[in-house]
Amino acid sequence: MYKQIIKNSDIAIQIDSKIINIAECLNNSQQSAIDIMGGKAGEILFWAHYSLYKKDEVILNKVTAILSEVFEEIEKGFNYPTFAGGVAGIGWIVEYLVENDFINADTNEIIGSLDDFLYPLMLNFIREGNYDYLHGALGIGLYFLKRQTNKSSLKYLLDLVNELDKIAIKDDSGVRWLSELDRNKNTKGFNLSLSHGMSSIIAFLSKLYSAGIAEEKVIKLLNGAVKYLLSQQLNILKHKSNFPNWVCSEEPATHSRLAWCYGDLGIGMALWQAGNNTKNELWKEKAIEILLHSTKRRDLKENSVVDAGLCHGAAGIAHIYNRMYRLTKINAFKESAEYWFNQTLEMAIHKDSISGFKAYRIEKHGGSYEDFGFLEGIAGIGLTLISAVSDIEPKWDECLLLS
Repeated sequence: MYKQIIKNSDIAIQIDSKIINIAECLNNSQQSAIDIMGGKAGEILFWAHYSLYKKDEVILNKVTAILSEVFEEIEKGFNYPTFAGGVAGIGWIVEYLVENDFINADTNEIIGSLDDFLYPLMLNFIREGNYDYLHGALGIGLYFLKRQTNKSSLKYLLDLVNELDKIAIKDDSGVRWLSELDRNKNTKGFNLSLSHGMSSIIAFLSKLYSAGIAEEKVIKLLNGAVKYLLSQQLNILKHKSNFPNWVCSEEPATHSRLAWCYGDLGIGMALWQAGNNTKNELWKEKAIEILLHSTKRRDLKENSVVDAGLCHGAAGIAHIYNRMYRLTKINAFKESAEYWFNQTLEMAIHKDSISGFKAYRIEKHGGSYEDFGFLEGIAGIGLTLISAVSDIEPKWDECLLLS
């Protein structure tokens, strides 16, 4: 059973107050985008879990109201396909809300028309080599994995696995997939990250294996992908991190930041899920080793932690350690989660924001700004804080490939 990690009365009171501030701020959101990661759909996740936190079903009216606004935009012609910025992520939200009893609806009626629209686009993405979970084929695959009420979803997922198998590079070092690392420089290599790279493939394949989909082919790809990933581990006596952001012949491997998006945290979580879903204890042990090493990294500047958001900020780091403590009961993860939740609170310093939080942006691009979204803004921060001081399991982190 999921139990709150922070019970210290003073800190818990501060977090509760901050959650309420975030709700007040989101209540005045003028967000125009409708996607899951930066728009209104992501705010829905906060309101759904805030209703549980406050034990107030009236708050669910916000969920249905915002959902109606989202579908009004879709009816006007919004049809961008991806998970992060488009209808695949919105469709995932609808399935999530029904699955967890936030709304009562027939999802085939609400989003069934998306299936035939998204399937050929998913295949086009993967055949072009764009497997990116946020902006390509795997994100649409994550949507279909959630669409179990559509019997065609199995076929769509089998086709995705077959295409992923076709574009894989296989040799003695394992299995890997080529990525475009820098479009301007036309630099290609092997992205290792959870947000855009091979760790997302590992996490996704492990979900397929757990669901009993194409198990024989999936386990071969998983074994090869994990083999290649682990072969890229850095010497931690020379580097701050266990892994680089990517592997590229044009540049030497360097240490990665501490974040969900790139580096050891996302890689460790992908390995844990692969090990857990395939009953591979060695992979789980490796994941723990990697993540435990990361708990020693607490210098904000050295680890490029400049704000509080889920993607690359303190709340995202805290949430991952919180998750791992629940899974392993290792005290170092609990201590690290508490540390990073404290850091999250300390970043609420902006007096011109009700919540106190702003997302970082360099001055020449406008400076820090108020972000209401899920991935980099206060909706995501609020969700992590709720998971710190309540017994509500943060099932929402499935859309970040963390569960």
